[in-house]
Amino acid sequence: MTERDPRRQAAPPSGEAPPPLAAEVATELEAAEGALGGRTPQGQASLIVRAADGTARVIDLTEGDVVAIGRAPESAVCVDDPRVSRNHAIVARHGDALEVVDRGSRNGTSVNGAVLRNAARDLAGGDVIRIGPAEIVVAIAAPARLPPLTPPGSAPAAEDALSGAGFVVADEAMVKVFQVVQRLARARTTVLVLGETGAGKEVVSEQIHRASPRAGGPFVQLSCAALPETLLESELFGHEKAAFTGADRRKIGYFEAAQGGTLLLDEIGELPLAMQAKLLRVLESRRMARIGGTQELELDVRVVCATHRDLQAEVAAGRFRQDLYYRISTFVLRVPPLRERRAEIALLAHRFAQQIAERMGERAPRFAPAAMQVLEAHAWPGNLRELRNAVEHAVVLAEAGVIEVEHLPASVAGAGAAPPSAGAPASAGAPAEDASMPARLAELEKKSIEDALAAEGNNQTRAAKRLGISRRALLYKLEKYDLRR
Repeated sequence: MTERDPRRQAAPPSGEAPPPLAAEVATELEAAEGALGGRTPQGQASLIVRAADGTARVIDLTEGDVVAIGRAPESAVCVDDPRVSRNHAIVARHGDALEVVDRGSRNGTSVNGAVLRNAARDLAGGDVIRIGPAEIVVAIAAPARLPPLTPPGSAPAAEDALSGAGFVVADEAMVKVFQVVQRLARARTTVLVLGETGAGKEVVSEQIHRASPRAGGPFVQLSCAALPETLLESELFGHEKAAFTGADRRKIGYFEAAQGGTLLLDEIGELPLAMQAKLLRVLESRRMARIGGTQELELDVRVVCATHRDLQAEVAAGRFRQDLYYRISTFVLRVPPLRERRAEIALLAHRFAQQIAERMGERAPRFAPAAMQVLEAHAWPGNLRELRNAVEHAVVLAEAGVIEVEHLPASVAGAGAAPPSAGAPASAGAPAEDASMPARLAELEKKSIEDALAAEGNNQTRAAKRLGISRRALLYKLEKYDLRR
């Protein structure tokens, strides 16, 4: 008999408590919860395996995969500990279902602190399996994201640094977010997604769309901070031909392009006050007219808003309309920063390395234990974007298929180094004795590159050979130290 984890009941999002839901919204959420049928969609599934020595590796699970765990050397996860049976347990995936099966082990299998003996149990993202000294975290991620729809006549959006990262669930903080996303997806209520820059607000917003009945419709994204005020109204609502000087044809706006789907208004906190009033009217009436037009269009669009700003503080300061705030904050969903989701760092680093290496036409490198420990200890003020940049930096420099600490950016690898102290300036050509280790290494590396180029008459291929690195790595370092000529 399959056991159920009572912890998986729907939980409120972490952070700020949402405003009270209207009765009709509460009814929608109850209906949505019933529609889930008790099964958590798995998407891409992985196991993050942490050994007693602090090393971590990621095992991806596809349909039909079975991962054996035990003391037997042939086990996919070999745990050499006397407390562990030879064939202790397995984790299997069948379609959208993941389960762990204890195979009659001597000491049982711990799942979220409950001991499982000779039985099976369903798994969801964030579940933690402990077998002897080994810890195995279950992680799920939505499929790689599709680019948002760009309305006709608009410039394509810049490539998102998180593109392809998916919606990762491997930490208790994101388990709560995931539970709420699944419930909200099937309701029509407006959602305000809060979170730091780079935390994944756009990805979470897209998952609300993907899990909703509107998934077959367009997902349209507009950054309110990316356009000047003079263009915002035309981009949002569109315009008719000859509506103003330069309007030589009819333009479809973002609202109209999102018909039948979802419109994400990113960085809603940057919207000018004049546009806030116009947006409020459209949200309340669900009707709009193009600029220069008289015919109003009925809108069938689900609106999700996102911001890194404290909108309540913006309201108090007079920079954001209170009535609009109440209209868009029917439900507030906070996306925790990466430093509050440390169980996901190994999985995200693994996926970013795979994506970057594939783009470069190379095999994905693995992370040395010390490098992964540095990643998991870093505070990540830039969140997922900073992590992706750090991994890309390391993948470029890793020559032997292994990412070591020295391949990580100094801002990450040297996070624990003492800051440089005050003292006499260094002599020319030599790093200061009291400088931090990363700064000293960077100065030495830069000088070595300059010397090699000078010795080889600025021939990059020969200079790279003299330095013992690839030409590709040398080009990267030339860019890093602004030595390109």
